[in-house]
Amino acid sequence: ELRPPYPKSTLEASAMEGIKEFINRRFKGQEPWQIALKTACATTALFGAGRVACDINEMGFGEYALSIAKQTPFLKDIIENEMAKEGKKVGMSITSKEVLEWPVNAQLPSKGVSREDLMKDLAKWAEIERTKYGKGQVSGTVYHGEKDLYDFIAQIYSLFCLSNPLHPSTFPFVQKMESEVVSMTLNIFQAPTADYCGVTTSGGTESICMAMKAYRDQGYARGIRRPEIIACVTAHAAFDKAANYFGMKLVHIPSDSKHRIDLAKAKKAISRNTVVIVCSAPSYAQGTIDPVEEMADIVSKAESQWGYKIGLHVDCCLGGFLAPFVRLMPEYKLPKFDFSVPQVTSISADTHKYGYSPKGTSVLMFSSNELRRQMYFTAPKWTGGIYATPSMSGSRPGGLIAATWGTMMHMGMEGYMNASRAIMETATIIKEGVSKIPGLEVMGGPELSVVGIRSTNPELNIYAVGAAMGHDGGHEWELNMLQNPACIHICCTYIHKGLGPKFVKEIQESVEHVLANKEKYAKNSTVAIYGTTKVVPPSMVGELSKSFIDALFKLPEPQQADEEAKDGK
Repeated sequence: ELRPPYPKSTLEASAMEGIKEFINRRFKGQEPWQIALKTACATTALFGAGRVACDINEMGFGEYALSIAKQTPFLKDIIENEMAKEGKKVGMSITSKEVLEWPVNAQLPSKGVSREDLMKDLAKWAEIERTKYGKGQVSGTVYHGEKDLYDFIAQIYSLFCLSNPLHPSTFPFVQKMESEVVSMTLNIFQAPTADYCGVTTSGGTESICMAMKAYRDQGYARGIRRPEIIACVTAHAAFDKAANYFGMKLVHIPSDSKHRIDLAKAKKAISRNTVVIVCSAPSYAQGTIDPVEEMADIVSKAESQWGYKIGLHVDCCLGGFLAPFVRLMPEYKLPKFDFSVPQVTSISADTHKYGYSPKGTSVLMFSSNELRRQMYFTAPKWTGGIYATPSMSGSRPGGLIAATWGTMMHMGMEGYMNASRAIMETATIIKEGVSKIPGLEVMGGPELSVVGIRSTNPELNIYAVGAAMGHDGGHEWELNMLQNPACIHICCTYIHKGLGPKFVKEIQESVEHVLANKEKYAKNSTVAIYGTTKVVPPSMVGELSKSFIDALFKLPEPQQADEEAKDGK
């Protein structure tokens, strides 16, 4: 007599008998063609239901419903018409009033304009733009700001403006400077041996994309068909771009209460397809540093489990030339984030932010040349000769490389230490001041220069506070509006030196102003847009974002200038 628990084989046999009896009873007396047809229909229905379930799980119900609506002729026309109207509004609002005061050049002039006349216009335009950031009231954007430094950079650039590292035999000193920029950056990130290496790129996004391309190709070599990236929801959107460009899957991990990657959920997400895990140092929105050392332990254990190496990439694009110097200051305690953690296999760090070089430069570092080579592109059979490039671009501006080298050499350790200390002092004043304002909260305990701020008062809209810090509230700050969760932030740079108390005073005034003018800010366009993103499917927000990009390349129409002038905008 069998008693519970029954042997597994007995349970399986019993289950199979039950299934057989059900099928035989269900199809009893039916023709073979009927059985085949019903089986095909049931299989198709199950497959279709599975696809729908997968789409809803990946896209969300609202996004899935919108995708169906876009395929319905009547609804498609309505959606497209409404999106076109909203897109036109975006286009009308993007052009600055200063630009509208100058003629539009839609075609080449029949005769060249004199250098003197061109320089007059260019000098005026540069001065208008300088007044926008010169007061030091923009978040991030300009990281040093002193004219003497940028005049020096311009001098260097002019000397090498024709150079191109694609031709190292013609421009050997550009090649020398590029390799030294990489070496100096590896040094401040504590690369332990000469095996560590790197490249320069056009910016943080290219550095991130090329790093992910290297891990993708490494995964392909191991037989992984769709390599996976694991990253926190707070990781930079460039990782989404890399996954989109290179056919990878990005597995988003929620953040913990301190806005850092949830280690337990990251560990659970690791699979046979995982090729790299991402940590931010710091994250863009809240400025917090992910626990790199703890993640390294998880990576080591996962490697033992799966039997192959998993990459650990640290995104230092924002903090790249700040964190390494703050690390040396005894008054600030930073967690480890660089190559002093042996499991870290790559780091991206922008020289054009806190490195103070001109825009369009970044450094991507690897723990081995073998991994770096996965990033390269070669076309050995091209009719134009053997073609090989280290990154996305073919020709690259040697002038930017020379200017970056000159900036790093000019700043030196002492210059970077002094600038970093001034920035941290400003950030500390803002963090401590904001934390004392009723209704506001500093998010996550940021370790570096980014201070994320949210509202703890249901009656206080944080986006309205951001708007009130600008012209709406009689101030001149340009702060970043962020979402999920709703917040604003300021990214402190060298141009904010000495402005900490002013920021605290004016954000306190802005809070009071918003609470006294709730109805006014409920109608504010920026406040309304960010409120709408909570309920509108992301693809519709994405379409409006594309309209914004379209507007950047569209010449203003003549009547637009007249309308703006009449409205006094």
